[in-house]
Parts: sequence; C-alpha cells; structure tokens
Amino acid sequence: MKTVMIIGAAQEHCLGIERAAELGFEVFAVDGNPQAPGLALAKASAVVSTYDHEAALLAARSHIASGGRIDGVMTLASDVPLTVAYVAEALGLPGIGVESARLASEKLLMKDCFLRHEIAMPAYAEARSPADLLDFARQHGMPVVVKPVDSRGARGVQLIRSFEELESSHAVARQYSPTGRVMVESYLPGPQLSTEGYMLDGKAHVPSIFDRNYERLELYAPFIVEDGGEMPSLLAATHGPEVVDLMQRAALALGIRNGVIKGDLVVHQGQVKIIELAARMSGGFFGTLAAPVANGVDLIGIGIRLAVGERIDPAELQPRWQRGAAIRFAFPSCGVIGGIEGLERIRADGACRYAHVFAQVGDVIAPITNHPSRPAVVVAEGADAADAARHAKRLMESLHWDVKGSQP
Repeated sequence: MKTVMIIGAAQEHCLGIERAAELGFEVFAVDGNPQAPGLALAKASAVVSTYDHEAALLAARSHIASGGRIDGVMTLASDVPLTVAYVAEALGLPGIGVESARLASEKLLMKDCFLRHEIAMPAYAEARSPADLLDFARQHGMPVVVKPVDSRGARGVQLIRSFEELESSHAVARQYSPTGRVMVESYLPGPQLSTEGYMLDGKAHVPSIFDRNYERLELYAPFIVEDGGEMPSLLAATHGPEVVDLMQRAALALGIRNGVIKGDLVVHQGQVKIIELAARMSGGFFGTLAAPVANGVDLIGIGIRLAVGERIDPAELQPRWQRGAAIRFAFPSCGVIGGIEGLERIRADGACRYAHVFAQVGDVIAPITNHPSRPAVVVAEGADAADAARHAKRLMESLHWDVKGSQP
C-alpha cells in the first residue's frame, strides 16, 4: 500500500487524510500542534512544524527508517509549498521543485517573477519604511494594500485609504512577517475571484472559479477579512478563458508545469489581474468542499494521485455538473465563550454540506483581523450560487453564541 505524506493535520487537512484512505493510500501526517485532529486520523504521524522544511524531512527519513514508506508529499489548505517541495526533492519524489516553491512562497519574489514575464497584476513595491509607503502612495495613488512579504491567512494585510494611516500600517504588517519585511501594492477596485485547478504538462485546467465575498470589508477595516463566497462565479462566462490563460502564464513563469495552482485575482475595469498564485489547494474549505459540491471534480483525490506520480487524465478536471455552493464564516462579538448552540441543527439541515466550530467554551473571541481567527464555518448547497449563499447565511445565523462580556 502506497503512503502519502501530508504536511498539516488541522481540521481541513482531515478531509485529505480521509480521502487518501478512501483511495487506498496510507497517510503519514505532520503538524506542529500535538492536538491537531489529523495526527490521530493518520496511519502514522509526527509532531513537526509545517513551516520547518528541514525538520519535516528528518521526520520523513525517520518514518522510512522505522519501516514505513513515503511515495508522495502534499498539502492542502496550508501555505507550505516550500516544505512539500523540499521533502519531495530530497526523497526523489514528484513535485514542483524547491525554486518554484520558493517563488510561490514569498510574495516579492513572486511579483518580481511576474513582472519579468509581463503578467498582469497590481503595481507593487517593497516598503522598508513608512516613507516607502508614502512614496508609493504618492506615485500610484490611494487606496493601497499593505502586507507582510511572507505571512499567511491574511495576517497583517490592511487596506489603507488615507495617508495618515500609512505609518501605523507598516508596523502592523511588519510584526506578522517572520523576516520583518513589508510590501505595498495598489488596491484595484472590482470583484475578486479565487480559483482552484492544476497544471498538467504545462497546461492549466481551472474547473473552479469562486466569487469572493467581502461584504464585511468596512466593518473590519483596515484589515481585509473575507466572509467566504460562492460559485459558480457570475464572471466565469465572460472572463473564464482569460482567467485560465492568466493562471497558465503565471504558473509557467514560476516554473510549475505539473501541480496544483490556486489563484487570487481581481477583475478591474474589465481586465483580469493576478494578485497571488499559491502552489497548494486553498484554505477556507473552497477547494476541499465547496468546489466539489458545485462541480463534482475530485480536487483532493487528484492532488493525492499527482503527488505519488500518477498520470492524471485532463478529462478528470472537467466539471461533472453545475450546482451552487457557498461558504460563510462566523463573526461573533468579542468576549469569553459561555456556550455555542445550533451546530447539530445546522448539520441536519438539507442544505448543509459541512459545518464546524473551531472555538470552544472558555475560549476568548478577540477582534477578528485575519482569516484563521474566524471561529466557525458553514458550506451550503443550492440550485445556483445565489441560492447557496442564502442557505449559507441562514445556517450561519442559526448558530448562537453566548459570549460573556461581549461588545457590540
């Protein structure tokens, strides 16, 4: 029986571990959190930080030395392509290569690569100081997005609309960067898209395009916090070919000919521009749950099989049906959780495809400033995107939070 090493064992990774078992694979999972649920779910596991590529390789070698095997390495929902590529390359397994993973992991390197290859994207620059932010804003105009160069989950990412906020935004972004680096880019108004797909032999296959929901943008300003989204995308019919072409050129620029590609894009003044490309499946249950509900494409299974070197028929990435799927997250008031009610009723609802609460009684709900701080998620199905969105909103509103010392 072949074994796939999955980097990460949090709640969303469990979907990958379960799918691997259904396909007949054993799983060796690693995660830095000893309480990560996937560690107990996997056949074998090790407590190792997903961001420590050298420690992950040592864990892999130790697993092999103890009589185990590893036939492929992958992740999903975690921005750790460098760890995946490093382990795969060292063990002689399929993968995108360390250099491509490095380009996909560091936003400035990625943007520089896109610039060389004339990939359409927002203007950007490194910001070594608040003065650099001011210079950029004067040259390109406001608003701007200030972000860490190498953080994840929208941590420290801010939409800045006034010159007065620039100095403080630099300090906030810097504290979320492991290397203390900050960058800035123009904020381009327009609907934002998230895509899920694969490169196969140098060609992009993008079966899933998702309309991102930023209706809470002003509420959590200056932080950019997404409240899920829905698919099929309203823009897929008019911009789908342009999205696929842009994703393909961006992936090839990074040196990715075979592997998963997840895109964040914006449609600005009728033109699609890329914000980032991630060399892994997206988090937030889009690629793992919502996309398969909407079109029937087994994105997780394809990723597992590609990781162990199986050849994927491009026909497998063609949608099998078209239904609505939507994701919404919880945004309770701040305070100490005294109780959470309604989860089982939500799960029993016919429109619910998945519901999970990450927080527990006794946890403190702090101000929500990034994606990992959202404490619950619902994935709903509907006749179309709008119908699914209505169901997702209804289901999430039926989750009741007893938060002590809560603030309006």
